Amino acid sequence: MEKPNVELLEAVLVEGLYWAYLGRPKEVMPFLKGKLKALVNGSSEFLEDVLNELEKFYEEVSRKDSIGDREFRKLKIYRELILNALGF
Repeated sequence: MEKPNVELLEAVLVEGLYWAYLGRPKEVMPFLKGKLKALVNGSSEFLEDVLNELEKFYEEVSRKDSIGDREFRKLKIYRELILNALGF
């Protein structure tokens, strides 16, 4: 199984935050889901749960007037959860 590039994953998550803030929270999710599901080793149930929660987070961000440190800290948590779901 290919090891994901952590920096690239973080960049994609930040890109999703950007699109969510612009009012398009589902812009990155199809790409992210497709790429990550291809990397999962075994059951993808936990990964699916994490990605669904991430999508909800992006939807919350789309309703905010601003984003700050709290949102970026949450992204780091999602990054760690995704890496754990992938077995890294």
